[in-house]
Amino acid sequence: MAEFKAQVEQAANSLEKAVAEQTARFESAVQEMTKLQSKSIAQANAVFEDVARVAREQIAFGEQLASEWRKAVLASVKSASEIFSAKA
Repeated sequence: MAEFKAQVEQAANSLEKAVAEQTARFESAVQEMTKLQSKSIAQANAVFEDVARVAREQIAFGEQLASEWRKAVLASVKSASEIFSAKA
């Protein structure tokens, strides 16, 4: 009977050790996932900031281009009107 009791205790100890090891592995995996998640979020924020910056620059360039186009068209219209009004 004592031998059976010793075997049961040994099995319980082995099981307890296995559960503790699995818990430690799981905690380690969760910590690693947390690190990766934080890194991913930081990278995503950096990408979104870059995209927003580029979009703002493109909008500003489009505005500048439109302004230059309006100036060129206005100068052309004035020049053309001067040519036609001088002949008339």
